[in-house]
Amino acid sequence: MQLTTDGHKPYLAIIEPLFGDGGVDFAMLHKNYGTAIDPSPERTYSPAVCTGIDVRVIAGNPDPALISTSYVNARISR
Repeated sequence: MQLTTDGHKPYLAIIEPLFGDGGVDFAMLHKNYGTAIDPSPERTYSPAVCTGIDVRVIAGNPDPALISTSYVNARISR
């Protein structure tokens, strides 16, 4: 099984007890946000722009092509 979480640090303490040592391929994906290139007044209340990501493999051997938090986010937003 493969699991990807965002960068919320409490996940680090709970994943191994839940799945056991070697029971999951686990990666953390931290999204970096910044200001938009266009500082126009229309963007004043717009969400921040994702400027990059940092991926950390925490346990096992997760498939890099499947490291994403979008699968659950898309499922929750329906």
